[in-house]
Amino acid sequence: MPQQSGWSQVGNRVRTARTQCGMSQDQVASRLGVDRTAVMRIESGARKVSALELGALAELFGVPLGYFVMTPPAVVVSRRGPEPEEPDEAARQVWRLDVDLDSHARDVAWLAGGGFLPPPRVADWDLPGRLDHDRARQHARLVRRGVGRETGPLDNLIDFCAHWGLHLLVVDRDADGASMQVENNPGVGAAVIGGRVDPGRRRFTAAHELGHHILQDPYSNDAGLAVSRDEREQTINAFAQELLLPREDVRQEMAGTDDQWAAAVRLAASYRVSWSVVVRSAAALGLVDEGEAQKLRARQPVRGDFLAVVGAVPQPDLPLGATSSQWKKAVLSAYTSASITGARALELLHGAATSIDELPVRNEADVIP
Repeated sequence: MPQQSGWSQVGNRVRTARTQCGMSQDQVASRLGVDRTAVMRIESGARKVSALELGALAELFGVPLGYFVMTPPAVVVSRRGPEPEEPDEAARQVWRLDVDLDSHARDVAWLAGGGFLPPPRVADWDLPGRLDHDRARQHARLVRRGVGRETGPLDNLIDFCAHWGLHLLVVDRDADGASMQVENNPGVGAAVIGGRVDPGRRRFTAAHELGHHILQDPYSNDAGLAVSRDEREQTINAFAQELLLPREDVRQEMAGTDDQWAAAVRLAASYRVSWSVVVRSAAALGLVDEGEAQKLRARQPVRGDFLAVVGAVPQPDLPLGATSSQWKKAVLSAYTSASITGARALELLHGAATSIDELPVRNEADVIP
């Protein structure tokens, strides 16, 4: 349980969770079997909360128990702003994504700190000058080159991110994603991706979060002042777009063709990116003018178009619960070394295995009692 000084944090998190869930203090009081004044004192940090009460609150709000008692991670790289006093459903999804990120980041920190996750590949380049769209694209090309994939589709994006130290988890949220650097683990990051959004958007979000991780948000203008949030995000988008769909690949596929729409369909299918990303790339390269770009946007391919042009429908990427092969190996290494229980291993595998019978055999004599 928290020390006396920690009850203020518990209270703040109870208040945040209650507000985000759209509940009144009376509703929370009814669930706990206390009066409204007790809830007010909990939220102000003036009243301690028992373990049973914390468990009831975690169940009521649908959050992990650690959400209340663990210190929030300090460095959030990607996206987090002030929490609205009266959040709408979209804001609630974003808050729940942040809760998921806090929990996942702690898991990443534990596996990395225990030596179960291999050290990340460290970027060994330092491009001079202010970070703008062109320089962000250069970084994307260097990231590809670092694993020998300068051209062509990135089929296993989640393993690609893990190679660079960013460990992704796809969660059951209708929101894009968020990421953070993991404290005390240089080069290691955690990211969560909303699994309810369109598959192409999920891939773009994963690439975007990798951009935050690789570039570590070194955003400043020539005067040393921080650039705007919108400019920062657009710069990261330039990294993500080049990573997923290199400009040179677009140029080779679409330049000089008589059927730009079919060429764009082939790109969308093989690179598994959204139609808007393909059209935007073609327009930025001057391969289509604005009028042609509008026509392409209006003729977004359907399932039958993919079948007619390439003979197959693109398979969705980043399904719910997805983690990297590196992550699964780390979890099972922790399990077989008796560092975690079978139940904890199943929790960390996020559906990749569903029963203890599916876990590797280990020497029970080594199991921690």
